[in-house]
Amino acid sequence: MKTAYEELLEIYEEIQLLNSISGVLYWDLNTYIPPAAVNYRAKQFQYLSTKTHKLWIDEKISSLIESCEKDGSLDSFQIRNVELIKRSFDSRTIFPTELVGKLASQSNRTLEIWKKAKEKKDFQEVLPNMEKLFQLNVEAAELLAKSKGMNDPYNALIDRNDPGFSVDSLGKLFDEVKSFLVPFVIRCQDSDVKIDRSFLSRHVPRAAQVKMVRDLAEFLQYDSSSNKANGRIDEVEHPLTIGCGYGDVRVTVKYHEDHVLSAFLAGAHECGHAIHDLQGKAEWYNQPIYRVSSPSFGESQSRLLENVIASSEEFWTFYYPKFQKATNGAFDDIDVNKFYSALNAVTPGFIRIQADEVTYILHIIIRFEIEREWFAGNITTKELPQIWNEKYKKYLGVAVPDDSLGLMQDLHWYSQYYGYFHGYGIGDIISAQITNTMSKKLPNWSDDLKEGNFTHIKQWLAENIHEKGGIYDGLELVKHITNEPLSTKYFTNYIEKKFSKIYNLK
Repeated sequence: MKTAYEELLEIYEEIQLLNSISGVLYWDLNTYIPPAAVNYRAKQFQYLSTKTHKLWIDEKISSLIESCEKDGSLDSFQIRNVELIKRSFDSRTIFPTELVGKLASQSNRTLEIWKKAKEKKDFQEVLPNMEKLFQLNVEAAELLAKSKGMNDPYNALIDRNDPGFSVDSLGKLFDEVKSFLVPFVIRCQDSDVKIDRSFLSRHVPRAAQVKMVRDLAEFLQYDSSSNKANGRIDEVEHPLTIGCGYGDVRVTVKYHEDHVLSAFLAGAHECGHAIHDLQGKAEWYNQPIYRVSSPSFGESQSRLLENVIASSEEFWTFYYPKFQKATNGAFDDIDVNKFYSALNAVTPGFIRIQADEVTYILHIIIRFEIEREWFAGNITTKELPQIWNEKYKKYLGVAVPDDSLGLMQDLHWYSQYYGYFHGYGIGDIISAQITNTMSKKLPNWSDDLKEGNFTHIKQWLAENIHEKGGIYDGLELVKHITNEPLSTKYFTNYIEKKFSKIYNLK
């Protein structure tokens, strides 16, 4: 006879199977789906979401959770699994099945309209559907807040995505970073060191960039090409990583022939997500404890590979000759030092995914502040372009040329990623603190990079981070790894040390 715990995990496994099917459909939606199939795909998503939701809210789960909570024989590992399932159950039982289906259908419909509107640079084309999607998310957030005894729906979204974080704690962390970054950006811009970046826009054919991204993936030991591959690399409008089942985590990028580093660094970022997922303990896969319980922490792993590894001086010392060869001599007249400085130049702009490492978090703060006011009812959906452009002028000193390069540059608000943007910024802060610890525990990691060796770094990440899965919530995991609470000091120290060297700051 099966125990309540075993029955509970069986239901969870079925839910994960449905999620994996949705993952494959979502990957196909973003890559190769025929245009005529989009409307029916929305119905498929609605069916799967409704089916999954019904499994989650079934009274049987409630009964099994209750039985597990009374079972004194469960160990700490099993108790954590029950806790994570209960957390998901509690957050879903408040949502009517009809609302879940509408959210799934409307988000996928809005996403497809966004793709066309972005190409036309016409926000008005997607506005009606975006308003519908936002209102559905507000409805869900209000129900969530009520269930948590919170007055702020946006705070409830943050707590659901990142337990332990709140609007106030995020605001405090971002204010600390902002107070350092604003004057530091000015110091870099006022420096006597003037960095030429013009050569980065040299034409590099798509075919060459495809090979480069695959070479980078091979360096990072993300297998997308062997007969035992557990990944793929494809092109989409907006880069993302999509889990499609056990041993199947797919990476996507966007190639720009006049911006060679865009796809390359996006590849490093998405490989960070994929490797994090793939390095979980295999025997945990069909259990909630396999998955990291904090998106912000997940972002720390992608930002670590994108910035600390793929944008480092050590990596380019090794890789630059290969890069010159891969680009068919387009950069033969540029030495590695000049290239490294150009790669890391502090250049305030209006595109988040092309932002330099210093100003990137300011893009996140803008989104966090807008989203906070939007959910509070202080901003309407139709006002978003104006507010967005005003903040970019104020924070980064740049004029956004059109909505395609402004409000419509990210897919998040046209999909279901609300209360999510802050994670990219918190990911940078966590990444710096983890890097500080890695430098103590693995002091030769930067020397390994110079020699083209990523093995020891990957192993350290697996043993100390990736294999921990969801044992801890994000903030607890940071403390477990680094032996201290999350702090902005490691991020500001890291930025100051790296970029003071580049800009010869005293």
